[in-house]
Amino acid sequence: MIDGLRKSEYTGENRCWPCTVLNTSILLLACAGVTRLLSGSRSRRFGVASVLGVVGGAGIALRGYLVPGTPQFAPKLVSALSPTPQPLQPPAEPGSLAGESDEETGERALSELLDAGVVHAVGESLQLDERFRTDWRAEMESVREGDLEAAVRAASSSSVSVQSVDSGAYIVVSAGGVETERWLSRPVAIADVAAVRTLAEFDIDRDVRVQSASALRAFCRDCPVCDTPLEETSADSCCGSGSSTPLDAPDDVLACPECDQRVFTF
Repeated sequence: MIDGLRKSEYTGENRCWPCTVLNTSILLLACAGVTRLLSGSRSRRFGVASVLGVVGGAGIALRGYLVPGTPQFAPKLVSALSPTPQPLQPPAEPGSLAGESDEETGERALSELLDAGVVHAVGESLQLDERFRTDWRAEMESVREGDLEAAVRAASSSSVSVQSVDSGAYIVVSAGGVETERWLSRPVAIADVAAVRTLAEFDIDRDVRVQSASALRAFCRDCPVCDTPLEETSADSCCGSGSSTPLDAPDDVLACPECDQRVFTF
């Protein structure tokens, strides 16, 4: 007899969960209404509500729903009422592995880079050591072929969570909470991780390695992702302005014309 009541197309593996949830909610409301609105003694109201709950629950279990036509309208109704997830939006300017630093930290990093021969002072300008450039480039190729999330986590100076988003276009690094999030574009993540690894070969202190990585991107010649020669341009021309207000001049950037991503902001 039970098998005769069962509707296999709406139960078991074929059960429509939006239908089940909606009908269960309606049944609970009906039971609550009976206990509050039905005339008679309290025991009579609870008795009727209990019978309604048992019969209705059995109906949902055996047939998948109570209200006629539920399979046609319930999925659409639940979908319409469900909030649409908002896509994650990267910031106008990508972050770096190092995060923020102050003037004192920057001076210490520059001093160690000069002492180690990673950069050389030529007149009033700085030049990247060619041995370092070659080793750094080789590390970039290694990083981009491996697990970038794991590489970013290992290169960070503190314990962080790392997540790849937007099909790998960005690596989000967080020390806990949205306010600590840093969005690294894929070129930036690859360049920074490779710089940290290469600086280790020059006996640079770990904290200084991480702080120096973002500054060294100013010396990049080719895109860390696709090897396309980088161009000095404005943010408006390649990948959106990072200006704080519409009246500000767009940032001068070092960008990849192929990836449409900035590698360094001057």
